[in-house]
Amino acid sequence: MRIKAIKESFENPVFTIELQIDGESRLIVADYSKKKKAAFPSETKQAYEYFIRFQDDYKDEFRKISIRGKDLSWKPLLLRLMGFNELPLVEKYEIEATIKDYDKFIEIAASSGMKREGRSEDIARLETRRSELLRAIDDLNFGNIEDSTSSYLASEIDTQILSFKKELFIQRKELSAVTDAIENSVFVDFSTEQVEKIYSDMNIYFGDQVKKDLSHVQEFFIQVTDNRTTALNAMKKRIIDRIYILEEIVSKLSEKRTHYLQLIVTCDSINIYRQLSVQFAETETELSLLKQDVYKESIQTATNERNLLKTQQLTLAAKVATEIDEHDLLFRKIKQHYHEIMAEVMDIDSEIVIEKNSTGNLDFRTVSWRGQVHSQELKGEMAKKISCAAFDVALRIVNNDDSGFIIHDGVIDNADKNIKKKFIEAMKRRSVEFDFQYIMTAISDDLPDSVELDDIVITLSDKTESNLLLGKSF
Repeated sequence: MRIKAIKESFENPVFTIELQIDGESRLIVADYSKKKKAAFPSETKQAYEYFIRFQDDYKDEFRKISIRGKDLSWKPLLLRLMGFNELPLVEKYEIEATIKDYDKFIEIAASSGMKREGRSEDIARLETRRSELLRAIDDLNFGNIEDSTSSYLASEIDTQILSFKKELFIQRKELSAVTDAIENSVFVDFSTEQVEKIYSDMNIYFGDQVKKDLSHVQEFFIQVTDNRTTALNAMKKRIIDRIYILEEIVSKLSEKRTHYLQLIVTCDSINIYRQLSVQFAETETELSLLKQDVYKESIQTATNERNLLKTQQLTLAAKVATEIDEHDLLFRKIKQHYHEIMAEVMDIDSEIVIEKNSTGNLDFRTVSWRGQVHSQELKGEMAKKISCAAFDVALRIVNNDDSGFIIHDGVIDNADKNIKKKFIEAMKRRSVEFDFQYIMTAISDDLPDSVELDDIVITLSDKTESNLLLGKSF
């Protein structure tokens, strides 16, 4: 909705922002004139995304609504901001993605292999055809050809061609199966506009919240479909590359076979042998594939490689756990700053916790106590808001080489006067002490008396155009 409002309000919605990244000043161009949502460079998003919260971003301290994708898209970055080496976790996620690729391949191969069962009649027919071709080849008169050349032609080149054609046949079948999987989506194709029309036809009110929830569901479907398609496309590329290599090998071997055939004196024998050898190779390939489980070997290979990856996954899981346990110097500082802010503003004894499981996955949580007993205080709406803000500030304090900023939109809305006063005082004191810029939006009537005129950078209202943000109404 924000992107749509920007496009509607500005004739040429292209903005240039100057940021300090790694101590250097950089100009970032955000172009909203394109059809798709304008995207900042990934390094810019990683450097600043965790320090901006909108009004919908106070339900979870660690993952904001704006963060899309799987754990790989945000947990390694958060781990790095907490002072840990995130590379073992990144490697673990990448290996897990590859394991899922193997699982999908094995599923496709097994399904394709099952389709080849119960072909005894075809096998009998091909065996008869194979015998007929062998007799026809034996009856050929190769006359003046040298025995060594004839032996090499029959036993080596044709055998090699046959072997590679077998593999080529398998790869093409696998390519067909993967292509079918890509073309057939398992998800429902729908849009909020379609649902809204149904509501309208039934004279049922279609509220903004319903539209927003359905939009999130639609985005989730799109993301899952994109991830599935990406994995299958990667498999398809590997198969196509292998098919290209095999075709090159077969082509070169065929040229080599043609060279030896030129040594044969009888022209009729050459032509007949060429025809029969092609037929024989095709028959031998199909017969071989029908008489055995053609996918068994490839499935077994994929299974073995997947099992090796699972071993590496466990090794990396152990490295992740060791990193969390043994290199937590900065993390302890973050925890301390978070604890101090929560105690000062909310009078809550709370802590940030990183939980590890046996597979190396990490969960980030906040917990609170009252006395020595766990409490549910952080589940309250205002406590959760302040907790989110406290985490951002603690994170900024230990990641402030660029003297950066924090933006909190509506963090003190609906808070009582005492909490508002304590929170603003806590933010002002820390922004000065640790040299970062703290930006907060609030309704002017809700501001406590402790807020001074110099603290207010801009006052916005819809009374006049001069009081509108950028002179526009969004």
